[in-house]
Amino acid sequence: MKKLYSLIIFACFLASCQSNEKLETNPLDRLPDNLAGEVVKKAIDFAGGWDNWERRNNFSFYKKITQVDSLGAVVKSIKQLHRYNLGNQFQARMTWSIDSVDYVIINDGDVAKKYKGETELTDDKSKKEAWNSSYGSHYVISMPYKLTDPGVFLTYEGVDNSLFDRAVHSVKVEYAKDAGSSGGMHTWWYYFDKENYDLVANFLDYGNGHSLTTYEVFEDVDGMRFHNKRFSYQSNENKEKVVLKTIYENEEMKFDQDFDSDVFKLK
Repeated sequence: MKKLYSLIIFACFLASCQSNEKLETNPLDRLPDNLAGEVVKKAIDFAGGWDNWERRNNFSFYKKITQVDSLGAVVKSIKQLHRYNLGNQFQARMTWSIDSVDYVIINDGDVAKKYKGETELTDDKSKKEAWNSSYGSHYVISMPYKLTDPGVFLTYEGVDNSLFDRAVHSVKVEYAKDAGSSGGMHTWWYYFDKENYDLVANFLDYGNGHSLTTYEVFEDVDGMRFHNKRFSYQSNENKEKVVLKTIYENEEMKFDQDFDSDVFKLK
């Protein structure tokens, strides 16, 4: 289960590496002039619109992660505070406690580190987690806006009536080899409601396994639509649910808070 979670987070990272400078052109212009681009544009509009997203300076929320066994019993549950700089330079800070021990991941835009208490963790696993989790969590919470990133290739695969309880537009998402550290290694499919273009689910092929995530509950945050509950399933190549692995819940989502000046400063 931990391996699957790490792979998913690692895959998420690939689309989160981007220039720290503001692009002079509208990122929507990078979307293809075809059905795939049209679906993503309508999904962005339904979620709140690009202009609304672009003017935000930062974002914070609590993320509850609940891992379950094959019978649905809770194996582990943690609650993290996530804070992101959405301005000219991406930055992230994630904090949580396990058995009264505090953990922190800080990404200052150039370097990402994980700490246990005041001690930096320098093992390879912790280094990868710091990098992949900070970028990966931002990638997930920023959908569908992240589908405008450089190096994204979108393919419209039509309307699917079989996977979910409603008809969905299916968009295949691939990445150029130079798009982040794992570009070209993973393939995603994103599914949007046929009628209103709401985000319904995504499917990930990460090379030696598959996962399916369904977006269950949404809420309005300052005029923008964000999911606050999603289910992550182990899946198969046919995009079928095999077993529920993790439940993610987002709470107290807020834009443009007054962060301390050193919140993204490495220790």
